[in-house]
Amino acid sequence: MLIEPVLDRPVLSDPTTELLVRLRPGATRSLLLVSLAQGVFLTLIAVFVAAFGDPLLAAVCGVVAVVALRNAWHVGRVVRLGRLGAALLPGAHWRPVEVTVLRRSLYGSDLGVVVDGVTVPFRVVGLVAAHRVVVRRTGRAWLVDGGAVAAIRVEGSHEAYPATRLPKAPAARPVPKAETGDPIAIWARLLAARAWQPVLPLTVVVLPSVFVVGVLDSDGLAGLVTVLVMAVLIGAVAARTWYRVVDRRLPGLVAAGGWLPVSASVAPWSPRRDSSAKTTAALRYADGTTAEVALPNAMTDLLGAVHDTGGAWVAGRVEPGRFVAVGYPGYPMVAVGRVTTVGHVPVGSDVAAGSSASSGSVAAPLGDASGSQA
Repeated sequence: MLIEPVLDRPVLSDPTTELLVRLRPGATRSLLLVSLAQGVFLTLIAVFVAAFGDPLLAAVCGVVAVVALRNAWHVGRVVRLGRLGAALLPGAHWRPVEVTVLRRSLYGSDLGVVVDGVTVPFRVVGLVAAHRVVVRRTGRAWLVDGGAVAAIRVEGSHEAYPATRLPKAPAARPVPKAETGDPIAIWARLLAARAWQPVLPLTVVVLPSVFVVGVLDSDGLAGLVTVLVMAVLIGAVAARTWYRVVDRRLPGLVAAGGWLPVSASVAPWSPRRDSSAKTTAALRYADGTTAEVALPNAMTDLLGAVHDTGGAWVAGRVEPGRFVAVGYPGYPMVAVGRVTTVGHVPVGSDVAAGSSASSGSVAAPLGDASGSQA
């Protein structure tokens, strides 16, 4: 067991859970606005390009615009569900339940949850492949049941995932091969892929545009304007989410293995809108080695676990300037760290690695969910 809720305390008495609940509306609304803006902008580009006689490029823009608008519609439903789920939590307590994974679903998972002896199907938003592996392994979760809407928490996470009750249980599907590995490796691949997601829809348009302008229609004004505008937008979006690029290192670091347990604490931090944060961690190994590690993109769930447990696991060589993985094998919690300083204290000494186990408490920044915005 990594972390689990305290059943005799309200859900929102957990500071990490409370912070994640506060951050979710901003994150989902931001995603909704981005999806809408992309869809509307690409629709206008398609009309503009078609008017200037580039039907192929107009078709590409139109298809991507439809996909973006369809995604915005789904995100809008997620925003509403998140609002309803959050409304259940003030004063509520977690209830332990048995669960089975039925299948993956759009933006989450379908679970069978045993409520008062009856298996009830729920669609849980945000519960992705790595979490499904944990749920299959443990067979349990925690529930706040509001009837048509609920909130669910799984082992190894502080999130109160919003869920909606399904009228009929979907047929269970076989476990995909991609969901048979270590959750930390699956999570590392997801974070690495997420590094490019903000610019992917625009890139899909730019590449055909370059082809049209450079090969098929070198004199086309519409194509040239499209390429220039899209290139500027890609640059702007990439600059805004550049802190995620470091996550491209995660799959390799996790695959290399060599995990070692450490005592750990994190410096005070402020969350971005996507619940990530830039901070530093003070680590101490069993042999007395100490290290300060910069964490440019650590998720709130991970930082909360470090605060709760006073420890973590580290994979990689602890040398100044080198990158390591900091997380919890067996759970979807990991971040890239860059070692800044290395030292040593005598084994058995009460001197911690740069700070006490409580100095990295997330309690200070939990009161400020505005933080730096992503």
